[in-house]
Amino acid sequence: MKNIYKYLLTAALLPAMASCLDETVPTGGSVTGEQVANADKAGLANAVAQYLNTNTNPDEQWDIGYPSLMIHRDVMTADMPVRDPGYYYFSDFAGCLYLDDRQSMYDMYNMYYQIVLRTNKLLGVCSDENVADAPHIVTGTCYRALCYFDLMRHWEYRTTGFSGLDAEAENLGIKGLTVPIVTENTSEAKSFKNPRAPFYKMYRFILSDLNRAERLLPDAGEQAKNLGSRGVVYGLKARLWLDIATRTRLHPDDLTEILAHENETYDSPEDMGEGYALDPIGITSSTEAYQNAARYARLAINCGYTPTTREEWYNPKTGFNSATSGWIWCIMMGKSDPMVMNNDWKTWVSFVTPEANYGVSSNAYMAAHMIDASLYDQISNSDWRKDTWVNPADLSSQDENVFKQKYQSHTNLTFSDWCSLAPLTSLKYHPGQGERKESKTGNQVDIPLMRVEEMYLIEAEALGFAEGLASGKQALESFVNTYRYTDGSYSSPAANLDEFARNVVLQKRIELWGEGLAIWDITRLELPVVRGYNGTNHPVSYRFNSNGQGTVPAWTNIFISMTERDQNTACLPNPNPVPYVQSTLWSE
Repeated sequence: MKNIYKYLLTAALLPAMASCLDETVPTGGSVTGEQVANADKAGLANAVAQYLNTNTNPDEQWDIGYPSLMIHRDVMTADMPVRDPGYYYFSDFAGCLYLDDRQSMYDMYNMYYQIVLRTNKLLGVCSDENVADAPHIVTGTCYRALCYFDLMRHWEYRTTGFSGLDAEAENLGIKGLTVPIVTENTSEAKSFKNPRAPFYKMYRFILSDLNRAERLLPDAGEQAKNLGSRGVVYGLKARLWLDIATRTRLHPDDLTEILAHENETYDSPEDMGEGYALDPIGITSSTEAYQNAARYARLAINCGYTPTTREEWYNPKTGFNSATSGWIWCIMMGKSDPMVMNNDWKTWVSFVTPEANYGVSSNAYMAAHMIDASLYDQISNSDWRKDTWVNPADLSSQDENVFKQKYQSHTNLTFSDWCSLAPLTSLKYHPGQGERKESKTGNQVDIPLMRVEEMYLIEAEALGFAEGLASGKQALESFVNTYRYTDGSYSSPAANLDEFARNVVLQKRIELWGEGLAIWDITRLELPVVRGYNGTNHPVSYRFNSNGQGTVPAWTNIFISMTERDQNTACLPNPNPVPYVQSTLWSE
């Protein structure tokens, strides 16, 4: 086999590699060098997808791979309070005490770059000229784009409204800086002196990867939902263009910066390496970016995905643990996955569903997630999604008939178990096959990374800003009334585009609750996060409120650890937000 195996770094990647090789290289007869080479690349592509299920630091109690990052992101918002913090492992962003130079901050950063490392190994052995490489390049560029887009939005410092903290950032000279870019061409010498890329360069880098993937789609064919595909490429582009559109609308100076750097090249050995003359952003207004967002969202929709039905949503055996026709991209965990074989309670299922008896979300350990009380109150009774969470009045009745009529059909819990839940507990996720006792079965699940419903909502927001409020409202109302309301009564109350964007985000927070996406809309639109208020269901020590419209929560500007800065001397730090955040804990 090729020497590429030497560079896989961890034994955790080998099962995917072996499985892929078994499928690609025929048994018996002769095997050509080309077949072996293609098998290597398929193995590398599968290794990228599988690494999302791998803990980068097994000593971290929260680390279950990329899914733990998704939970962290929802914890950064107000949408997903926990019942009891006693056995809760995501308190860094809930309690906001450990956001400085801590191991967990480094581990989050490192996890992304470990995924990037694997995409770089894959892309480094592929060529656009080799038709057989097309599907692998699409997979590699999609995952790399996902990681750098996450990294950019987590680590670029945004205004918080704390004058002292914002002044620290200004004095550090980090305005507009994202994270260092590492590619398959980055030299070892460069990695030790690799500055944080300015936002306009990072946008161009991510867009260039996705443009490359889009060009290769005709030769890539359809792949499994945990690899790259036409829908994934279009969906990632829709997300990216919406971010660019919002940024350049709210901050016109950033559009000026983008235009000023459109023609810069980065193909020297001292920068990104030969061959990296990045594509230009290619817009002159935020309206054009909104048009692109709407276009790519529609292209994703037109790939044949259909929104999750009520029956699929509430199926107690397969609901939100098995990919449906509405899922564009997902993580897939089978029986041989290390996260299934080696763990019982330290898993996605343990962290997200109270149904698994072996999980920390069970009634025994009480670390179940709930929906925020104020968010729940904004869900109409005409919206069939509302029964995803346990109604406080229903629970207080302790009435078995209520349980049987309203909940029994979409949960694996018994009436007694249901009676012991906290109000507003989520019943969205289920163990694999509905299995509550045997972790080896219950932990075999799919986890959504992208669903078509998100594309409908991106399209609606983008149309509002590109074509006018009426166009956007029509698209939003059509989606909600067609797929989510039982009586067709939904009507967006927005009187202007800013209100309309908040209406769209409200629907996203309901639709995509628990999928790790809400924080991106909150920081993109600079919306407030409010956990402390009369009637809140957040634990007392987690009731932090951000500084309101036009800022981002200070805890979402993630600290860059000393470990990174010791190894990479050109990487400037973010300031420590903890003293500022801790001063704003809400109390009645």
